[in-house]
Amino acid sequence: MRGLLLCAVLGVCGPFAAHTIAADGGVRVLIGSAEGRQGEPSADRVNEPFAIDFDAQGVLYGVEFTRGNRLFRTQQPIAAWPAEGAVSVTFVAGAFRVTKAGSEDAFDAEAAAPSPLAARFHGMHDLAISPTGRVFLADTFHHVLRELSVRQCHVTLLAGRGTPGFAGDGATLADAAFNEPYCSSLSPDGTQLLIADIRNHRLRAIDLKAGTVATLAGNGQRGSPADGALATESPLAGPRAACMADDGTVYLVLREGNALVAIRDGRLQTVVNASGKPGYSGDGGPGLAAQLKGPKYVCMDRTGGVLIVDTENHCVRRYDPLSTQIDLVAGVPTQAGAAVGATWQQTELRRPHGARIAPDGRLVIADSDNDRVLIGPYGDG
Repeated sequence: MRGLLLCAVLGVCGPFAAHTIAADGGVRVLIGSAEGRQGEPSADRVNEPFAIDFDAQGVLYGVEFTRGNRLFRTQQPIAAWPAEGAVSVTFVAGAFRVTKAGSEDAFDAEAAAPSPLAARFHGMHDLAISPTGRVFLADTFHHVLRELSVRQCHVTLLAGRGTPGFAGDGATLADAAFNEPYCSSLSPDGTQLLIADIRNHRLRAIDLKAGTVATLAGNGQRGSPADGALATESPLAGPRAACMADDGTVYLVLREGNALVAIRDGRLQTVVNASGKPGYSGDGGPGLAAQLKGPKYVCMDRTGGVLIVDTENHCVRRYDPLSTQIDLVAGVPTQAGAAVGATWQQTELRRPHGARIAPDGRLVIADSDNDRVLIGPYGDG
């Protein structure tokens, strides 16, 4: 009954939304503070977590943006986490330093750091962990993709030149150049690494077996794509993050386009926010009629739903490809804050940038501008 009452008050409908809201309690701070950001960046805590992922053992990894520039992980796998309270983390790569987004910072691909903790990163936006334990890092403002070898304990260059550019399609990784690779995500089979090459206005993919790069969408121009057009011949307005469904459909969020597009059989189709105008509307209705505002991340849930981190609306939403409906999952739309409520929709977020479904089916959110990571029940778990 409580879930149904909340559903009516918030104007959210549909079985997924009701299931999500109905869970009593369970949302808690996993990493960070219930009060949100605690002043200036500190080497002693996680600062500005931007993205999260789990390895095969259930250990949570995350990257800090420019307020820390490090890779962290939980000291225990999710099965050993306490039922209440925060968990302990350790930093496994990156020297603590504060940088300015987009600023120049020399990158020497040949310089070997004595340990992962001495490696210099600049504004990491994302990470992806393969089933075999390879940790891929989008070192955005160095314009490269890097890899952490946990077993061998070192950070290596995967692709990119350390300077902005566009090159390498159809060639080897040594020839590739990127211009601010923002997000990286793996295909379901772990053979492709999708790269949101935002300043090149392209979505690209690294074939990890062949060691080659290709463009999946974008013609190098900024603009709104036409529905049904060939993906590689279409302009893109801020390709920010992408994920691939089990059927091979690629979902791409456009930051400046304020939209979610689907790529099927090489062609683009807008599925959320046909107008492209920034705003907040549409929960409980068709995705095409809804509005987003500066979405920054996207990932799949376990039932084929698409989670959209609607960053500038301070919330997380879910698009259902079967019904085409969009629903609110977490956050108080358009309201930035730090209050942790009894449910996700009573919990305030502040410019979240990442989300994942944990191995046990719970939802984990990188609440970036609150310097924390949250965990709570999820509707398909």
